Amino acid sequence: MDMHAFIDELEARFDEERGREIDELIDELTDAERASITLSARLAGADGSVSLALRGGNVVVGEVLDATRSWVLLREGVGDSLVMLPAVVGAWPLGRSVARESSIRGGVGVGHVLRELCARAVSVAIDSDCGDHRGVIDAVYADHVDVTLSGAALGYDGRDEQEGQTVSLALAGLRRLRVLGQRWSPAY
Repeated sequence: MDMHAFIDELEARFDEERGREIDELIDELTDAERASITLSARLAGADGSVSLALRGGNVVVGEVLDATRSWVLLREGVGDSLVMLPAVVGAWPLGRSVARESSIRGGVGVGHVLRELCARAVSVAIDSDCGDHRGVIDAVYADHVDVTLSGAALGYDGRDEQEGQTVSLALAGLRRLRVLGQRWSPAY
C-alpha cells in the first residue's frame, strides 16, 4: 500500500465532505436570512419601476419613493400613490436588492397621514375594499376615516356621484390613497 496515495485519498474524501457541509451551511444560512426579509425591505431596495397587485385586482405601477413597515409611496406616471402594505398581494420585479431591515422605519402611520391631509383639506382619491371614493377627508378616527364626497365619480358603481355625502371607510380596507392635483412632497 502506497502511503502517499492513501493520504491523498483521505484528503480528497475530507475535502469533498467539507465541501458538502459548507454547501449545506450556505443553504441553511440563505434560508434563514430570507426568512427574516420583509416585503417592505424588498420594496425599499427595488430599483426602477415595480408593479404592485392589490386586493381587489388593481395593479399599480411606479417607482418606489419611500417604504415603511405599513405603506409604500409610489411615483406613477400621472401622480403618486400611498399604497397600504397589507393591500399588496403581489409585487414584481423585485430583484435581489434588499434594504437592511433595520433601516426600514416604522414611519408615520396611515392615520397620521390622513389627519394631516384632513387638516390641509386636500382632495384625495381613496381606493378601498368597498369602492373608489373622491373627496376631502372630514375626520379620522381610531380605525376609520370619514370622507366627504366631491361628486366626481371614480368607480363604476356611482357611489361617488352623491356630492356632499360623507362615507366612513375602515382603515383596514384601504388599499391606495392618492392626493389629487399634486405630488405627495416636493422632496421626492
